[in-house]
Amino acid sequence: MDRLTESLRQFVAQPNYPTLVVVGTDSGVVFPLRILGAFDRQDDEAYYLLFPGPCASAAVYFAEVLKSLRTQLEIFNQELAARALSPLPSLPIEVEDGRQPGARRLELLVRHVGKHMPASIPVVWALLPSELSDVAGYRQLIEPLLALDGVPPWMDRHRFLLRDRREAPSLAPELHGLENDRVLVLDLDLDQARVTSGLAEAAADRALPADERMLAFFQLGGVDMALGRYPEALEKYGVAHDYYQGTGNRPMQALCLTSAGDTLRQAGDVEAALERYQQSLAISVEERSAPLIRPGVHGAGLCCLDLGRDEEAEGYLEHSNQLAGKSNDPFAKADALEQLGLARYRQGKMSSAVDTWLAGKGLALTFGYEHRAAAILDRLALACEEHELFDRAAGFRRERAGLGGAPTAPGSGEQPA
Repeated sequence: MDRLTESLRQFVAQPNYPTLVVVGTDSGVVFPLRILGAFDRQDDEAYYLLFPGPCASAAVYFAEVLKSLRTQLEIFNQELAARALSPLPSLPIEVEDGRQPGARRLELLVRHVGKHMPASIPVVWALLPSELSDVAGYRQLIEPLLALDGVPPWMDRHRFLLRDRREAPSLAPELHGLENDRVLVLDLDLDQARVTSGLAEAAADRALPADERMLAFFQLGGVDMALGRYPEALEKYGVAHDYYQGTGNRPMQALCLTSAGDTLRQAGDVEAALERYQQSLAISVEERSAPLIRPGVHGAGLCCLDLGRDEEAEGYLEHSNQLAGKSNDPFAKADALEQLGLARYRQGKMSSAVDTWLAGKGLALTFGYEHRAAAILDRLALACEEHELFDRAAGFRRERAGLGGAPTAPGSGEQPA
């Protein structure tokens, strides 16, 4: 933790690199946010603007950034007034224009703050969503901060911390492929004990804002689920859901319900899991939030497969496939195509299932998702063997062997879910 603190301190102090991409899990990202929060209380040599809200939708995340920034600037103006200094001007009206791309509106915010904040000390923007599911939308939003064509003058006094997912990174590989030496990358490699301890401290810290404490409590539910403590996880998701229902935060309500569905399915209570996914969808569909809808429909599709309701599963999983495509998430799309193929195969739609699996396999290989490609090849080989297409099955087995690793599906018998 000391090394992370020192790395962040050095990044804020140095003038040569405007942007740092933090690669970490949802629970791991709480640590740089807490460290930056401590800097804010202790450091008079920089301004700190922290935006830890979830990014289930980039548009909703930016709206929360705008709302939070407005509140933070109001507090700062009160401090200026107490010292008989002139207040900062209001945010430019253009940032409220929803017809403008989010990236343009974010740039206008940065320009405004950079121009009007007193003194010439750095302004640190921690755009580190605690939960990142709208990967494509977030990437579009923060594009100006990646300095793809060089560092423009309006970025000079700013330091930007951005988020990348550790389980399926996208920004870090992109920057590496472009040989972008203007942006730094920091990989948060934190062990589970430190993550759990830090979240528990944050949840119990009455000095923190209620939203931040509840977010840590919600993330502790994820730790419980990962460790197989299902009743404890469900209790935390229930408390978090009730809190967010009381504050009117519908995206987080949906996320709590989806997380409860994931927990129940992992615990083997598939009927109850399906009910939670459907409750989540009732909210996310009404909110028209595709990043929130996709995990709900995917989870519901998996439950229907587990329950043998293959026609319903096909409908859910086709929707999951389409939403993953619209959000430019090839990993989620490959996952959806594998299960969609299974739903079709179980209904006797052999040709359609094979086409679906081939599409998923090709997509997975294109993006280096070899584990998913291997699983799909196992399904293709098994399906061909069951239909006595032995030459074609052998071809799939050879291709699968080239990927290495143990088979991910049995060599014979019924296709597993």
